[in-house]
Amino acid sequence: MLKDHLKNERNVVIYSWRRIGKTALIKCFLTLVEKEKQAEAVYVDLLGTRDMATALKQITQAVFDRFGRTISGIPDAFQKLLGRTGVELSFDPVTGKPRFSVGLRDREYAENSLEAIGTYLQSRKKHVLVILDEFQQITHYKDHSGEAIFRSWAQSFPAIRFIYSGSHRAMMVSMFTEKNRPFYRSTQLMQLDSIDFEAYGSFIKGHFEHHHKSFDKEAARAIYVWSRKQTYCIQLVCNKIFSMYDSMSLEYLQEVYKDILDQESPVFSGYTKLLTNLQWDVMLAIAKEEPLSNPLSKGFISKYLLGAASSVNTALKMLQKNELVIEDDGKYYVHDVLLARWLQSL
Repeated sequence: MLKDHLKNERNVVIYSWRRIGKTALIKCFLTLVEKEKQAEAVYVDLLGTRDMATALKQITQAVFDRFGRTISGIPDAFQKLLGRTGVELSFDPVTGKPRFSVGLRDREYAENSLEAIGTYLQSRKKHVLVILDEFQQITHYKDHSGEAIFRSWAQSFPAIRFIYSGSHRAMMVSMFTEKNRPFYRSTQLMQLDSIDFEAYGSFIKGHFEHHHKSFDKEAARAIYVWSRKQTYCIQLVCNKIFSMYDSMSLEYLQEVYKDILDQESPVFSGYTKLLTNLQWDVMLAIAKEEPLSNPLSKGFISKYLLGAASSVNTALKMLQKNELVIEDDGKYYVHDVLLARWLQSL
């Protein structure tokens, strides 16, 4: 599907829950695109950005990593680009790695800087594909104009293809489907769902049997369910079994699960310091009830002694905002599967 979108010059939105395999899929696609010389690809991770200044820094870094350094040094074209964007380049005296710094004065400055980057990419006379991963992050920018600025950038350079990727499904869908938003109906939407068990089971079986280890389909199915179909979690559990035993068996699962959760425990325990008491209690209760249909019902609230429904609602909204809790097809879950399983063990 991605190859077809690229071939037919369509911009794409890919969205899924975290750790399904979205970024791995994209990077695999980029490798294929470059190998087949269909396009030159620039991958940008926006997760750590907080405003247009840090976003511009990340984009410039990604462009530099892809095009800015050659055997003979930094090309003149890239040096001119830095001059137009106001991004300053320096090198770490110990590692020699490049360091970029930038300070944005206003929206117009950001737009001009992105225009300079777009002009540079377009001047390469080759197809260019830009991937903006964790794109929902721009909705949190302090200047609140991220969507409009990035939409203007894409419109100004129709020859450049864009993939917008995000792990907050509701937010990504609303960005591209609501009429009053800048990106309305500007891309093709592509939802990445969990891998089917039969396909995944066959994949796991192949790895075990290739190394002369026995495979148990029912154990694999149990892992698939425990991991809530999440790619990262499935592969973590299977990797542990593969390294610890000569066979996959149901009898080993509880020990493997415990080993994984014990390693995560110090990190998960830290959430008690980051959340209010009620937020923690609500998250714990949702994990215990997985899947939860109505977090504001009298039965649920009284069972876990959560207090007033209005207070529970406020705590729930904050947990959803921080993506600790998600709602999927009317059911509520703790987003991180391992965190959910750890909470369930308390």
